[in-house]
Amino acid sequence: MTAKDLLHKILDYNYLWSRSDLLNDKPSVLRRQQIESLLDAFGLSKKHVNPLVQIKYSIVGEKDKLSRAKQLNKLTNIQYLMQGEFLHDRPYEENMELAERAINKIKEMYKHAPEDRMNRPVDIGWMFNNLFNFRQEIYKVASPNEGMLEGFSVGLIYSKYLQSELKKLITDNLDDIDDTLWLILDPKKREFDIEELKSRFNYPDVDLDKIDLDWRIDNY
Repeated sequence: MTAKDLLHKILDYNYLWSRSDLLNDKPSVLRRQQIESLLDAFGLSKKHVNPLVQIKYSIVGEKDKLSRAKQLNKLTNIQYLMQGEFLHDRPYEENMELAERAINKIKEMYKHAPEDRMNRPVDIGWMFNNLFNFRQEIYKVASPNEGMLEGFSVGLIYSKYLQSELKKLITDNLDDIDDTLWLILDPKKREFDIEELKSRFNYPDVDLDKIDLDWRIDNY
């Protein structure tokens, strides 16, 4: 499994299973355990925070700024990733491949881009937050499978068909976005096999489709 698999698991988890009323249900718990395992494997959990990094956070409604330790203490491991905090704990040089790719593309798009702007370090954190949030919105629109339709309505079925055609068009054109997010999460593009994840990182190797089906049968 790669960090791209981790990305897709987080998108899936956030779509439905992070709801407060579902957090203790089996499908949510197991998804969270899988994500936590992959976060650990790819060095993207709070376990890998660099204590030498000092940042002050301005919080809406609070007069005093929070230290980084206090801010991170408020975050789960998943939130630590989603907010791009892991990038503060990684040397900027590890993201140079992506930074150079972005600079070259902008120079290609804007022939007279101001030199002073182009010579600044690329803000990978801003890129990640903006692109991840957009990707999550796209997931809500295009990715989830529809459930079984009750009854038989030609009009409704045709409507679902038209929607599925657009969803397919969208999902078939997500490679550049997913590969960019993958490169931010793991510039080395490492891959772990399931057995290693199970033995080293306690990865729960379960059939989520079956677990989801059992859950739906029990709850509907």
